[in-house]
Amino acid sequence: MDNDNPSSESSPCLVLDAVSPAVLGASVMERLRQLATQHASVPAGTTLYRQGEPFQAIYAVRVGAVKTVVNDAAGDGQVLSFRLPGEFFGLTAIHAGHYVNTAIALERTAVCSLSYPALSRVADEHPALRRQLMRLMSGVILNEQDAHAALAGHAAPARLAFILLALRRRMPEPEASAETLRLPMSRADLGQSVGLTPETTSRVFGQFRRHGLIHASGRRVRFLDTVRLQAMAASISPAAPSRQVPQNVAGTTSANDGGRCSQAADGGG
Repeated sequence: MDNDNPSSESSPCLVLDAVSPAVLGASVMERLRQLATQHASVPAGTTLYRQGEPFQAIYAVRVGAVKTVVNDAAGDGQVLSFRLPGEFFGLTAIHAGHYVNTAIALERTAVCSLSYPALSRVADEHPALRRQLMRLMSGVILNEQDAHAALAGHAAPARLAFILLALRRRMPEPEASAETLRLPMSRADLGQSVGLTPETTSRVFGQFRRHGLIHASGRRVRFLDTVRLQAMAASISPAAPSRQVPQNVAGTTSANDGGRCSQAADGGG
């Protein structure tokens, strides 16, 4: 990726997260500033790194959105998560030494990166930075495990309500508000992230519209009955939601999804 030079631009790579400046102090934050690379924006569909490539850096989204995808032996891809402005990705490669998924821009996207070898050297000098990195990495992994466990065995409407509400919580304004959400991803990717086929996702969107839960036009979603959506999602929400709850969508899909979907949607109406 090409680099640009927005030295005055706010970037998650310069602060790690909201608590890091206070914890790490000015000198360590200045070292981070020197290590951070601000990459020029890239169009939708651009691959930022590929599964199996040697691990070189951790990334964060400055503008836009990224999906992570894992490919099986046959080359078929499964959407694992979505990364939104301010969120890091690539952290799961630290242990493996190579990227364990592929990261793809969902729309015109700009990211920043921190060279991990250089970052690790600084962390060796500053144990507080090492602890912050471990906290970021463990947070991503634990959130993914929570999402896996939470989604398992739940019906399609609950899964879709869960991911729509999670995205609304995580998306920055003006892309999201209490009433509206602009999806940076296709509905097929959205559904796959919670273990649903495109057909089931389309069917549940239709049911949500008919029951007065949402109005959806293209990638714009307007929330009409948030209380009922929250009731659907409540049973599968992770116990401790955070801003970077992974949208990991592992879960089983079967021909029975459609029947469970209809039953749950009707029950909520």
